[in-house]
This record gives sequence, C-alpha cells and structure tokens, in this order.
Amino acid sequence: MSAFTISVADGIARVVFDLPGEKVNKFTAAVMDELDGILAGFERRDDLRAILFTSGKSEVFIAGAEIAEIKAIRTREQALAKARRGQEVFERLAGLRIPTIAVIDGACLGGGMELALACRHRVVTDADRTRLGLPEVTLGIIPGWGGTQRLPRLVGLPTALDLILSGRQVAGAKAFKMGLRTHASPGPSSPTSCRGWSTS
Repeated sequence: MSAFTISVADGIARVVFDLPGEKVNKFTAAVMDELDGILAGFERRDDLRAILFTSGKSEVFIAGAEIAEIKAIRTREQALAKARRGQEVFERLAGLRIPTIAVIDGACLGGGMELALACRHRVVTDADRTRLGLPEVTLGIIPGWGGTQRLPRLVGLPTALDLILSGRQVAGAKAFKMGLRTHASPGPSSPTSCRGWSTS
C-alpha cells in the first residue's frame, strides 16, 4: 500500500505522507524507494509551479527513519549503503527545478528534518506540538542524509553544531529566529495562506 498520495490543483502538487498502519510517518527502505520514484516523476514535469510536502498524521510531520532498520545494521557496508540511499533521494529532491515547500505541523525530526532541509522552503506552524530537530545523537549516530551539510548553510555552523551534537528540538517560533523556518503558517489546513508565502 502506498505511503504517499499526490493531488494537483492550479499547478500546485500536494504530496501527502501517511504511512499505512502506523501512528507516525517514518522512513523505511520501501518508503524511500517510493519517494524516489515520485521525485523522478516530478523531474519529467514542466506543468507545476510548486510542490508541497505535507503529512496525513495529526501530530507528526515525519518522525525520522525506522529505528528497527537502523538496529538491523551489522556491517560498515550496510551503514554506508543506508546513508548513501538517503543522500541520493534527498539530493534528487534538492535538485528539482520546481520550488518545493515542506509544510510542517507536528514533530519534524531526524530524516524528516533532513527532507525539510532539502526543500527550498519550510512553512512551519506555531502549534505547541511542532518541534524540529536532529536527535540522532541519542541513538549514537549523526545525521546521515545531508543534515550535517544543509543545516549549517541555513543557520550557521555554531547553531547547527549545537542542534546536531545535543539532539535538541526547537519550536516553530525559535526555528524562525534561527533562520530554519522560511515562513509561518496559521495551521496545516491552509498552507497556501501563509504570511509572505510564494512559489518563487
């Protein structure tokens, strides 16, 4: 069963991540393959003005990678393959010519944060449930899908190191002050009414 649904209206593609049978969205190997195929399809399109990435879960944008798959890694080669696969998919996302917007309401952590960083814009709600961070250090690893490169470009090296090495999570308002959030949203149901939002 598909983890993503896609709809298009007025030149805006909306990609909704809603992992079947799970309370939260998380990246498995199968989900990454499906996302890669979706991005490959977008590469061939010239009729879109923007692509929105949203969540079908009420409390979570994307919680990160599937921990069970991380725990199953036994060799250096397996770890490298897992990291390179994520990097390939998010590089494809970052390389899209169509403007991409992560519409974040709820927890945006780990691999979810790295997807958001690969998007051109990040629209973040001010809801109390919204938190952004790279908590991989609590599992004994560091972000492996581009977060260590993209985050410093946005917020500067000292701030990025603090987030990466502490695993600290920040709220929407703090994310704006740090330069992590591009725009504010009044809520997940109206991403196109965000203050100052555009597809440029």
